Amino acid sequence: MKLQCALAALCFAAYTAANTVPEVASEDRHPEIVGGTEVPVGQFKYITGLRGGSATSRSRCGGSLIAPKYVLTAAHCVDGFKIDYAAVGTHYTSGGADGERIRVVKATQHPQWSSSNMRYDFAILELERASKMAPVALSFDNDAFNAPGVTATVRGWGATGSGGAQSKVLLEVGVKVWDNAQCANSIVGIHESMICAGGVQGQDACQGDSGGPLTAIKNSQEVQIGVVSWGESCGQANKPGVFSRLSYAKDFITPYLTNTANLRTN
Repeated sequence: MKLQCALAALCFAAYTAANTVPEVASEDRHPEIVGGTEVPVGQFKYITGLRGGSATSRSRCGGSLIAPKYVLTAAHCVDGFKIDYAAVGTHYTSGGADGERIRVVKATQHPQWSSSNMRYDFAILELERASKMAPVALSFDNDAFNAPGVTATVRGWGATGSGGAQSKVLLEVGVKVWDNAQCANSIVGIHESMICAGGVQGQDACQGDSGGPLTAIKNSQEVQIGVVSWGESCGQANKPGVFSRLSYAKDFITPYLTNTANLRTN
C-alpha cells in the first residue's frame, strides 16, 4: 500500500546537535521508509534482515547476500550489538514464514571504519552455512549508472512514519543520487567514501534499514552500489540519506566473493 507521508531522511544514525558528529542509533530507533511501496513477495531474495537473540525476532538492521556464506551490512550495525541470525530472502521483519534463518558466526568490520565520522561503514557477516538464495550483483565502478541524478532504490523494514512503528513487510523507495559537493553543502561530514541520495520533501524518497543495499540498474541488471549508513534532520527537504559507497570497499569485499559472477564492471 502506498504510504502518504512526507520524506524523512535516514534516522538510524543522526547527527548530534552538540557537535555535529554522527550518532549511531540505539536498538530501538530505526531508519525509516516513508512513502514507500510494498515489494512483491518473493522478489529481491538477497535482501537480509539481521536479528539478535531469536531467529524469528525483529530485524535490527538490513543487509545483502553477496556470496552464499557472506552478508554485507553496515559496520555500525555490529557496534555494540550481537547479530545472531541472518534472515535471508524473507518478506517480513520477523517470524519464520518464508526465507532462511541462518546463524551468524563472525562479523568483520572494514579496517578503516570510524564511528566518529561514519567513514567506511561496511561489515561482512559470515554465515554458519551457505544460503540457497541468489546473491546480489555488485558494482564497484563510479560511472554513469550511479552518477548524480540517477534514481537508485533502497529497500528495508524501517518505520513507516517519523517515530512510527516498524514496517512488518519489505518496502522500497526510489531515491535520486546527489553530487557529493552539493551534498556537503547540506550536510556536514560528507566524505568521498559516501554517496548521498534522496532529500525531496513529500516524495517517496526515504531510506530503508541501516546496512541495507542501495541499488541501481546497470545494463538491465540490478546491482548494489552502496550501503545504508546515516543521515541528518529527518523530515527535512535537502537532507538526503547518506550511504557508504561500494567503490571504496572493493579490496575489503572482493575476498569474500566466491567468484566474479557477483561482480559487474561493464
